[in-house]
Amino acid sequence: MVIKKDKHRFVVIIEKEIFTKFKSLAEEKEKRSASNLAAKMIEDYVKENSK
Repeated sequence: MVIKKDKHRFVVIIEKEIFTKFKSLAEEKEKRSASNLAAKMIEDYVKENSK
C-alpha cells in the first residue's frame, strides 16, 4: 500500500481487547474499517478544537 504524499501514517498502540471491540463497533455500527473510523475521529477532533 502506498501512502500519498499529502497523507501521514499514525501509529497507535492499544490493548488488543480494546482494538477488537473498536474494530467490531466500526464495522457493525459505522460500516467502516477501524482505521477509517479512527482517521475520521481524529479529523473531527482537530476540526472541533481548532475553532
